[in-house]
Amino acid sequence: ASGRCDCSFDFRCFDCDAALQIGDIDIQTVAVPHDAAEPCQFRLSAAGRSLGVLTDLGCITPHVVDSYRGCNSLLLEFNHDVIMLEQGSYPPQLKRRVGGDWGHLNNEQAAELLRQLDCADALSNLVVAHISEKNNSRASAERALGGVLASLDGVIWAEQDQGFGWLEV
Repeated sequence: ASGRCDCSFDFRCFDCDAALQIGDIDIQTVAVPHDAAEPCQFRLSAAGRSLGVLTDLGCITPHVVDSYRGCNSLLLEFNHDVIMLEQGSYPPQLKRRVGGDWGHLNNEQAAELLRQLDCADALSNLVVAHISEKNNSRASAERALGGVLASLDGVIWAEQDQGFGWLEV
């Protein structure tokens, strides 16, 4: 059939906190607190470098901090500004879900995670991701980052209406 991907994929089932390998890339899955069935994120390592991908979590846990410590590059959720979410148009139930411990990181939580990782200025790349269009602004995320980064020069913004180019880890 036209458009089929025969033999071009490797389907693997895994549990959270599993170690996987694809080619030369070691992949550590990381269980995170989020309101989904077995939510996990990923840390990829190869050639002595590592990339952390961390979105869709509602709070910082010691397990998350331990799992992402020492990353060379990090894609991190800065989902919402607490006040914008509070004053926004979402219904109360959705506000509680998004802002709760099983929802999404707010700007201050994401900045605090960077502080706990103690790597913010050593990162080759910090990609600010999963930014709510209704409940956040770049200015608010920048304010939070200003408390942990010496400069915002190397920050990459993954905004919903734009992509970004390839980054070297």
